[in-house]
Amino acid sequence: MTAISNDRALSRAQLGLASPLMNNKSQTPDSKRSPVDRKPWPMWPIAVSILSFMVFYTWFQFTFRKTEKPYEPSRAMQERVIKAAEKNLYDWYSLAVTQISPISISESATIIPKIRGEPLENELPSQIVYYLPRKPILIPKATSLDSDFAFRLAEPLTIALEMPEAFADSPLFRLTALYKEGDLILLAEMRVENEASLAQLSSEGALKTLHISIDTQPIATEKIAVQLYTAEKTYHWQIEQLREGIPLSSES
Repeated sequence: MTAISNDRALSRAQLGLASPLMNNKSQTPDSKRSPVDRKPWPMWPIAVSILSFMVFYTWFQFTFRKTEKPYEPSRAMQERVIKAAEKNLYDWYSLAVTQISPISISESATIIPKIRGEPLENELPSQIVYYLPRKPILIPKATSLDSDFAFRLAEPLTIALEMPEAFADSPLFRLTALYKEGDLILLAEMRVENEASLAQLSSEGALKTLHISIDTQPIATEKIAVQLYTAEKTYHWQIEQLREGIPLSSES
């Protein structure tokens, strides 16, 4: 019995010695560390990378950025459509119009204003309505109009149109002139996007008269019927093209 007891005690002692050794061998130094003991990744490389990119991007923008106006395909296409329409209006000629310094009109034509009661597309010739790239937005509250009653061959026709100063001074104001076989149509319009954009310009206050020169090179007939369209009225009158040797006077 004594021998058996000694053997059991020896076995227990051996097992007790072997267990700590086995535990030490199974645990690595990293497994002993808790998450709190681990050091975080340093942030300075990330900060340096971001700062370097910002410096390079700024240098690139100031070195290679184009200074001219960016190319806008939609606007360029719209301008090409407008130019094509002006050149091919089913024999309607688009006449050049230039704003000039104020001059006196010695012999004025008799102009008859009429209140407009129809939409513009119902009053204009169908060919013009079809080919114009956009619906004209006509100026409101034009107060008076004067025009030469006659012009000589290759000389411009002058008209004087009084309107609210906000429209007269705006670079968006255009007088579109279209001619065909003795008919001259003038559209006093604002090149704005819509009626809401026009409403932002004040039509109250001071008035201003614009003197406008209209090219007459394509005009071959002796008598021309003129119509000028504004938002509320249409102005009708006739002008004559004088032959050489005829004095520029309504009495002739």
